[in-house]
Amino acid sequence: MAKTEIYLCAFAAVFLITLFFLATAVQNSFNQQSLIATPTIAQAKAVFTSRASTRIKATEDEVFDVITKFDDYTWSSSISNYKFDLQGLPQTGSRGTFRLSFDGFGSRTARFRITLLDRQRKRVAQRTTTYPRWLLAGETVQEVLPIEGQNGVCEYRTYHTVEGLAAYYLLMAATEELAETQQKSADDLKTFIERPKH
Repeated sequence: MAKTEIYLCAFAAVFLITLFFLATAVQNSFNQQSLIATPTIAQAKAVFTSRASTRIKATEDEVFDVITKFDDYTWSSSISNYKFDLQGLPQTGSRGTFRLSFDGFGSRTARFRITLLDRQRKRVAQRTTTYPRWLLAGETVQEVLPIEGQNGVCEYRTYHTVEGLAAYYLLMAATEELAETQQKSADDLKTFIERPKH
């Protein structure tokens, strides 16, 4: 029995080391310039960043009001059910849970903390806190930017940076799905805001 446990432990160790080196090779093939720092994840700690953007026929205030109305995320097909630990207007430091769904991986509830809520610059960021940072943490930044010379049109940008040991698994297995989900969410936002209003 003891020999079996030793062999299992040795196999697990070799498997994890191999996985780490494979993931490092995959990460090194990524352009390091494509990694984006977030309010709490430095570029040097980032494993990968996925991003999406879209132009929306609306003012910056209108778009920012929708993405910061956490109690009504019905416009999004991938994020829903925001619940905050404390009542009151969400602000930097507020904690809670939300439901995340994406193709091929189902849906799950994640814990988060708002790490940035800048209404003047139209930027909001939230970091997952479900797991310890050394294992897996992701931070999503959403921002709304003016488009020079185009009144009533703005650009919505979002990026999601991931850190931690388990992020290497996502890097190898789910980067395409994460990017697709992020772009679908951006498109959902555009469709919702530009829908005909009766």
